[in-house]
Amino acid sequence: MKNPRVASLFSILLPGLGQLYLKDYAKGWTLICIDIGIFVSLWISHSWFACVLLAVVYLGIMIPAAIDAFQNATGRPRVFTGESIPYVLWMLFAVGPFAIPLLWQSQKFSRRAKSGWTIFVILIALLMIATLNWMASFLNALMQQNSGG
Repeated sequence: MKNPRVASLFSILLPGLGQLYLKDYAKGWTLICIDIGIFVSLWISHSWFACVLLAVVYLGIMIPAAIDAFQNATGRPRVFTGESIPYVLWMLFAVGPFAIPLLWQSQKFSRRAKSGWTIFVILIALLMIATLNWMASFLNALMQQNSGG
């Protein structure tokens, strides 16, 4: 048996570490990928709003990861699994494509539903990237116009 407090602490430090400590490799690496996505987003974002939003998303991942690691280490039934449809959907909406492995691990979704959600999440992510890219170009042009005139 692994120590539940250590597992939980690892997942507080970095969601997924507690799961890796418990040898739950699929969930651990999925959470690590999500963490990487959040850190990359923080690194490239240049606004306080984005940082606050990403911090909320991070907490929404860290807290369930820590609870999950504790429950797994104590042998209690896990609440945050791929078998919880609301949890899987929350992760898809919170972190987008980084949660697709969690979706595909779930037995609650049919193959058709998994394919549909995968396509939907990827399209939404691409749409958001294109929109943010357009907004950045527009704001950059606006700032250059105001500084030159």
